[in-house]
Amino acid sequence: MAKVYVLYTGGTIGCEPDSQGALAPIPGPAFERLVLSMPGLSDHRVADHPGLGWTMGWLDRTLDSAAMTPADWLLIAQRVLDVYDDYDGFVVLHGTDTMAYTASALSFLLPGLSKPVILGGSQVPLSFTLSDALPNLVGALVLAGTLDVPEVCVYFDTLLLRGNRARKVDANRFAGFGSPNFPPLATVGSVVAANRALWLPMPDEDFSLAVPANLAARRRALSTKTAALADFSVAMLWLHPGIRTSTVKAVLAGTTPPVKGLVLLAFGEGNGPTDPEFLAALSGADRKGVIVMDNTQAQGGSVLPGAYATGLGAVGAVGAHDMTPEASFAKLVCLIASGLGPDAVKALMAEALAGELTVVGA
Repeated sequence: MAKVYVLYTGGTIGCEPDSQGALAPIPGPAFERLVLSMPGLSDHRVADHPGLGWTMGWLDRTLDSAAMTPADWLLIAQRVLDVYDDYDGFVVLHGTDTMAYTASALSFLLPGLSKPVILGGSQVPLSFTLSDALPNLVGALVLAGTLDVPEVCVYFDTLLLRGNRARKVDANRFAGFGSPNFPPLATVGSVVAANRALWLPMPDEDFSLAVPANLAARRRALSTKTAALADFSVAMLWLHPGIRTSTVKAVLAGTTPPVKGLVLLAFGEGNGPTDPEFLAALSGADRKGVIVMDNTQAQGGSVLPGAYATGLGAVGAVGAHDMTPEASFAKLVCLIASGLGPDAVKALMAEALAGELTVVGA
């Protein structure tokens, strides 16, 4: 029997109205009882898939994903590692607001997977009658237990997306997630249409089994990253017409912990203001070791820092190519937390580590 481990972290899928009528995630044991009451999911099995069983765990403190922090990414990765040898696939139930950040981070925290780790959730709680929660949950369970896709994914409204390519594209519709720069890895309908040619390659050896000490080493590395998070921060800045140099300086200066990475949401192909003081502020940050990423506000397409005179490559910014802002942010956090210096981080930000970018041109 294929076994899937479900990690419930909170989010809309597990919400119920509180005493004031506001939605809040219920604790793990109550959510598991709710799932077991759903048609087709009783007895920790999946109806119509007699060879598929599931087990549920949960965080001690369930969260709305708006309250998630990088420390929670590391906790989720640790929980997956703790049970990695015992299951064939993993489902992480997560709020939609920051799911793309967590999925991106897990792709960098769990490199070399040979089993699927699928993040899922819903726009409407599972306890509501008119909801997308049950089909999203069942779809994620079935895919995690039947596909050998060796990467972190997001499953939402029939689409299996590469985790570090996914973005929340709608706050209300059931089709809440898209992947502007990369096709779906699979589509679920009356049959599962898997686009295997797009999947990351299966590692030569399973990362947790090939070297007995490897899993323990990964746990130690996550613990080191968790401790390092207290020593730095990464900021994001949305550029806008008339942005003042003082705004950039305020984001970068005098913060505790200090900013070591800055993701710029620039215009078009990575363009920004040409005001000398604005550019000098960014150049100064680069010289001080702050890694500046040049991303775009556009949903799709790629950053080309040298295409226009207004490109930001001249101030030392690293072009994000076709990475999502969420992936840029999460990748920066994970690399800096690894203890790498600015030059090494810059070099790796421009390389595809987990399928997060495909455009390599200038």
